[in-house]
Amino acid sequence: MRVPYEVRYRRGVHLPAIDLWIDARNGRELAVVSHAHGDHIARHRRALCTEATRRVLALRTGSGSRRRRAVAEEPPRPGLAYGEELELRDAVLSLHPAGHVLGSSQVLVRHRGVRVLYSGDIKLRDGRTAEPLEHVECDVLVVEATFGRPEYRFPPTDHVARAICDFCLDSVASGVTPVLYAYSLGKGQEVLSHLADAGLPVVLCGSLFTVTEIYRAMGVDLPEAERGGDTLPRDAVVICPPHLRGKPWVRRITPQRTAYISGWAAESGAACRLGCDAAFALSDHADFDELIRYVERSAAQQVYTLFGFAEDLARQLRRRGIHAEPLAASRQLELGLA
Repeated sequence: MRVPYEVRYRRGVHLPAIDLWIDARNGRELAVVSHAHGDHIARHRRALCTEATRRVLALRTGSGSRRRRAVAEEPPRPGLAYGEELELRDAVLSLHPAGHVLGSSQVLVRHRGVRVLYSGDIKLRDGRTAEPLEHVECDVLVVEATFGRPEYRFPPTDHVARAICDFCLDSVASGVTPVLYAYSLGKGQEVLSHLADAGLPVVLCGSLFTVTEIYRAMGVDLPEAERGGDTLPRDAVVICPPHLRGKPWVRRITPQRTAYISGWAAESGAACRLGCDAAFALSDHADFDELIRYVERSAAQQVYTLFGFAEDLARQLRRRGIHAEPLAASRQLELGLA
């Protein structure tokens, strides 16, 4: 039986019944932020999020003193704890671990007997630097469909991590600096953790280094790494986000071999298409099988798919007897940070 509850998407998920915005792309008076990746944030007057997300959000959307406070031990207004209930108008809101990056959240809203769950970006596989996903039952589910096609099935994480370490060791043995492209929030810290197995020194670009310091302040145990400068330690591995490719600091690293770290590396010919020497399918998103399992575990009676392959995932869910349809804004493919 389908549960009637209005959910809209207008540059953010909107629940009109309580006028609540989630991951709004335009600044709002009040909005919930599932995590601090750039495609989920804006400058809101008040943001509801976890403490880890609050610190990265302050770093990315603040200025001056707000940026300096991002890594502070005692923030002026702490974020919400997982499972903490917040009364909002005539609804109750709570955040639950999403497994995506440190502090990432699913958003559960209970309103007039209906449980609405927004997944945000999720990952069911075990990771080293993010809280494990908590399965939450609901009546209405809004699920992001980044890898919502059956061809997106990721290899075991330990196999991919070993391949990344081997790539770095082989490069260094050949007198070449390995440059790994991974996003500053989440992916970079996960790669850094796995590189401890290679025993090589690691250099992080400035933005990745700063976010990594927030991870450390939040209690995540990570190997030591240096902030990138004019010179590199001998046999070092460099990690930086993809947008720095071609920038002067990266160009000065010679000779170099490059690798792109992304779930999109699961596609055939990914390294060539991405313009790198190698590509490794280490993702902080759920693959297709995980998305199906996540939806089934939610026991939702109505599912809305969002972003990525929303049409495809909704079709696959309907074949399994689940009421599913894409939100209107999802009819255009939107590739997020994967």
